Amino acid sequence: MATAASPGAWQTPAADAGKLDVTTLAWGDNGSGQLGDGTTIHRSTPVSVCAPGRTAPCTRFLTDVVGIAAGTTNSLALRKDGTVLAWGDNDSGQLGDGTTINRHTPVRVCAPGQTAPCTRFLTDVVDIAAGTSHSLALRKDGTVLAWGNNGGGQLGDGTSTNRRTPVRVCAPGQTAPCTQFLTHVHTITAHGGHSLALRKDDTVVAWGTNGFGQLGDGTTTNRRAPVRVCAPGQTAPCTQFLTHVHAIAAGRTHSLALGKDGTAFAWGENGFGELGDGTTTNRRAPVRVCAPGQTAPCTRFLTHVHTIGAGRTHSLALRDGGAALAWGNNGAGQLGDGTTTNRRTPVPVCAPGQTAPCTRFLTHVSTITAGGRHSLALAKDAALAWGNNDLGQLGDGTTTDRNTPVRVCAPGQTAPCTRFLTHVHTIDGGGQHSLALVDDQRPRHWFVP
Repeated sequence: MATAASPGAWQTPAADAGKLDVTTLAWGDNGSGQLGDGTTIHRSTPVSVCAPGRTAPCTRFLTDVVGIAAGTTNSLALRKDGTVLAWGDNDSGQLGDGTTINRHTPVRVCAPGQTAPCTRFLTDVVDIAAGTSHSLALRKDGTVLAWGNNGGGQLGDGTSTNRRTPVRVCAPGQTAPCTQFLTHVHTITAHGGHSLALRKDDTVVAWGTNGFGQLGDGTTTNRRAPVRVCAPGQTAPCTQFLTHVHAIAAGRTHSLALGKDGTAFAWGENGFGELGDGTTTNRRAPVRVCAPGQTAPCTRFLTHVHTIGAGRTHSLALRDGGAALAWGNNGAGQLGDGTTTNRRTPVPVCAPGQTAPCTRFLTHVSTITAGGRHSLALAKDAALAWGNNDLGQLGDGTTTDRNTPVRVCAPGQTAPCTRFLTHVHTIDGGGQHSLALVDDQRPRHWFVP
């Protein structure tokens, strides 16, 4: 849902690039059709997402996907041809098909300016993101499009009008009707009612709801067009801004940034300690995440991080070497430390099979991501999950919460599973569902930066 791209991941050998038969899988909550299997039946193990235009029981399935994004109750997929598909909840138009009709199988996102039934569709997309009920797309030219709920300005078009098809995000400082638009964007992310973009100059802009300071501009004022995220220690009106950023992640009402030097920053709501600064004080501008074992006021800070992720009210990080850390809300075990105790500073995620106090910890992780109250990781050839599982979002064949990682079952398995999901390329967590891209099991090269 809200995870920064990792520089360490499963990599397709160059000779095989674009040739793998990638399958899209989903599991967990399906009340709005967000699993895309043509039904509204919850699934505690993975099922294949249907091809567009199919009905259950589907006989053809979604292929040619290179990216996925799980929203709270909807899902997005980016195809190799630069088009975008969406399915699930559509009450605010977050599927972008020009309607507010829920879809149980994928539909194409319309081109800007279209109305239903659309005859032209969104193209040239290189990245996607999903918030609670809005969606974002980054195009090849570095511009950003948005659609869905806009009550807090999260579409960034200068208005608070919901949009059923994509509109362009305005440039900073613009008001509606905007005449200049956001450009030079490298990465996007969204959650709750706010959106973030990392620009090619390594600065961050944010827009949308800001009641807890999650935009990082030093205020709690909602913004209908992007504003720059302040530098640590600044107060509004800020005169210095966050720079040298490598990656970004958005939680429900908090935000994270990863510096190029491997340090982590956080801002916004902090009621559960999700900012990791050792307190439960909300922050309107970025603060540094403390090192494990610190208490406020921290004197040592988190370093050597290469990936970050944000859930509803918890946060995740991967350090060099693939060690996983977590902090914030732990009521469902989503921190994976073997307890349900909230943590104000990072703690290591336990290895599978451990119980608290853990003596072995999760390592060799390439990718980590956070759902609403659950977490997911790829470790070597295993897909792992922990936290809330009331609708099967951990994929282990049960609906039992897990406070340490468990393996995601293979499609068609029932608990206790004897076969597990392997050859996973990408994974993402939604509100109470999960998505994965799985390849055709050709050999892959593994590396950790």
